[in-house]
Amino acid sequence: MLVRQIPALAFLPANDIPQAFDQIKITFPAEANEIVEWFEENYVHGRPRRSLRAGVVVRSPPLFPPAFWSVVDNMEYTFPRTQNSVEAWHRRWDTLVGSAHIGIFKIIKKLQKEQNQVELEIEANVRGAPRPPQKRQVIERENRIQTVFNNRDNMSLEDFLRGIAHNIML
Repeated sequence: MLVRQIPALAFLPANDIPQAFDQIKITFPAEANEIVEWFEENYVHGRPRRSLRAGVVVRSPPLFPPAFWSVVDNMEYTFPRTQNSVEAWHRRWDTLVGSAHIGIFKIIKKLQKEQNQVELEIEANVRGAPRPPQKRQVIERENRIQTVFNNRDNMSLEDFLRGIAHNIML
């Protein structure tokens, strides 16, 4: 459950993530040091460049700063948190094209076909056609995550992260 709290940090505002990470980092067992250190260097604080005499560590910026991966805005505005639709489109494109090396005219024809498909989907959205139904389990999980997220101000950091961690990995 402690390791699951690492991805749960994404549900905090980007400015709160470093402090929250430092707070939960001390609760991890020694066996998790590699994961914690890797996450800290790449996603939270950055790699240590040098240590000063006063015990201060100078770090380079993280490869993926918290502002890049925090999903707070997505949760508040009910935007998708994942890129599943982009991945689905990419898979559909691979199926449509069928090979890695094709001619320019075939690509143009496939792009035109794809454009027609996208325009049909846009038209369906405009006229209010219902989205394909989601699985009941997915809807229930998203509702539980939203409930925990909306209740953030009434919970301690530990309870909030544990609640999110419990639900995101089901």
